[in-house]
Amino acid sequence: MNETLKTLETRRSVRGFDPERMPSDELINEIVKAGEYAPTGMGMQSPRIIVVTNKAVRDRLSKLNAEVMGTSSDPFYGAPVILIVVADKTRPTYIYDG
Repeated sequence: MNETLKTLETRRSVRGFDPERMPSDELINEIVKAGEYAPTGMGMQSPRIIVVTNKAVRDRLSKLNAEVMGTSSDPFYGAPVILIVVADKTRPTYIYDG
């Protein structure tokens, strides 16, 4: 079976993380690299990926995001790493890319 299809068919969502189990820097870098290859509008490649591993920063972002969502639960489900995708607002496709 095509590996891409196999991955899509067997993927699952994770909503429970061990906050003490930090992925390796190598794995984080591989994920970021894969994200950098994602298609972008007009091929502008404006998005940047910010990696947050600092627990205090992660907790603050969780609280801010929860407030925006109108909930008190952790929108990151306790994940020890957060990847934030941002895009250049001067690009016409920024809303779709970031």
